[in-house]
Amino acid sequence: MFKKAHNYSNIESLISQGVEIKGEIKSPGSIRIDGLVEGKLSIKGDLIVGEKGFIKGDVKTDNLILAGKIEGNIEAKGRFEIKTTGTMTGDASCSILSIEEGAHLEGTSRMNKGKEKSEEKK
Repeated sequence: MFKKAHNYSNIESLISQGVEIKGEIKSPGSIRIDGLVEGKLSIKGDLIVGEKGFIKGDVKTDNLILAGKIEGNIEAKGRFEIKTTGTMTGDASCSILSIEEGAHLEGTSRMNKGKEKSEEKK
């Protein structure tokens, strides 16, 4: 079976390395984080956490690619990918979970029947 290609090039906002944000972030579109965010994130789109990115707080998003670090719980409606350099400490809820060799997940994971699974059946 072939994997479905995912396009994460629709990034609308960027939090650069060296930038620190404390507080709640709500976004109607996709975000890439290479800095530090301490607080709750609610993203209606994709979230990419770069190798230097760090989130301390809970995250709700459509899809998530983690190459940096998250300390908190995540809820992804679709896909959650942890890259080789990624570290996740907390509970994860998603439809599809992908963990590369060398990545770290400390917590529980729950895979739900989400939008990507239901679209495949159509």
